[in-house]
Amino acid sequence: MTSRCRLQVLWTLYLIVYNAFCLRLTELKIEEHTLVGNSTRLECKYDLQGEKLYTVKWYKDGNEFYRFLPGESPEVQVFDVTGVHVDEKQSTAESVVLRPLELASSGKYRCEVSAEAPSFQTVTNHSSMLTVAPPDEGPRISGGQDRYKPGDTVNVNCTSGRSKPAVQLAWYINGEQVNSSYLRGPYTDYVGREGLMVTTLGLKFEAGMQHFRLPGSGGHLQHRNRLDRDMKLKCVATLGTVYWKSKEQSALAHRPRPVPGLPLPAADDGLVGGDEQDADSRADPVHASSNSPSMNIAQSLNINEIAVYVSASLFIVLLR
Repeated sequence: MTSRCRLQVLWTLYLIVYNAFCLRLTELKIEEHTLVGNSTRLECKYDLQGEKLYTVKWYKDGNEFYRFLPGESPEVQVFDVTGVHVDEKQSTAESVVLRPLELASSGKYRCEVSAEAPSFQTVTNHSSMLTVAPPDEGPRISGGQDRYKPGDTVNVNCTSGRSKPAVQLAWYINGEQVNSSYLRGPYTDYVGREGLMVTTLGLKFEAGMQHFRLPGSGGHLQHRNRLDRDMKLKCVATLGTVYWKSKEQSALAHRPRPVPGLPLPAADDGLVGGDEQDADSRADPVHASSNSPSMNIAQSLNINEIAVYVSASLFIVLLR
C-alpha cells in the first residue's frame, strides 16, 4: 500500500471516529409565534458523546443574553438585550424561559453549546420567533343589508381590531372562500404609539341566484317556502397560529311587499331556478271512443234532419 493510500485510510478512520464521538445538537425547540404578555421556553438539547460540557450560550439577533457555566458560581449569567426578560429560576442548561414577552421579543434566537478541552468542540443552531399583539376583539362587518335580490350590489367591509403585525382577513359566501375578483384591499391603518395596525378588507359583487341557498337540508323544494333563501357572509381573521376569530352576517332573499287583494307570488324575483310543476297539475283531455252508438248518430245526422224525423214520427202516431 502506498503512503498516499495509507493517508486516505487514516483520514477516513479519523472522520468516522470523530463523527461517532463528537458533540452534537439533538433538538432545538423555539415557538414560531408567541403572544405579548405570555411566556415561552426555548429548548436546546444536545449529546456530549463523552465530552464534558463547557458552556451553553443563547443569542438574540447576534447579542448574547444567557450563559450557563456548569461548576461556576453563579452558573447562570444574564445579559441585557432589548425585548428579552429571562426567568433565571426556571432556566437550566437545556432550556431558557422568557417572561413576559413583548413586541420587541421577536427575532432570531441561536443556541451555542461548547465542550471542554482538549476538543473545545462547538455546535450551534438557530430559529426565529415572532411575538404578536392580537386584537382585543373579533372582526366587524359593516355596510350590509338585511335583504338582497338578484342584480343588487353587495358592498360590505370587514375590519379587524388593532394588532401587530396586521391580521390576515378572508371572506366566505355560504362557507366557500370568495373569488379574488370580489375583494377590495386589504387596507391597513396604523394607530397608537406602538404602531398597532387595523386592517380592512372589502367585498363587492353583484348578487345572483347562485349566492342564495335554502337553509337546512331535506324535503322537496315544492313543499318549502321558496322565499326563505338566504346568503351567509363570513369574515375570518387570523394571525399566525395564535389567533383565529370570525364574524358572520346573514341576508335574506328580498321578499316583495304583498298587495291587498293579490296573492303573494310563489317564487321571489327569479331566485328559484327553473319553473316547477306539481305532478298531475294538469289533466289530459278525455276523448270519446269513435265506436260509441251515440257518437255514430251525432256524426250521421244534423239538427234539421233530426227535426224532420221527429215530426214525421209524431204525424204517423196521430193518424193511427
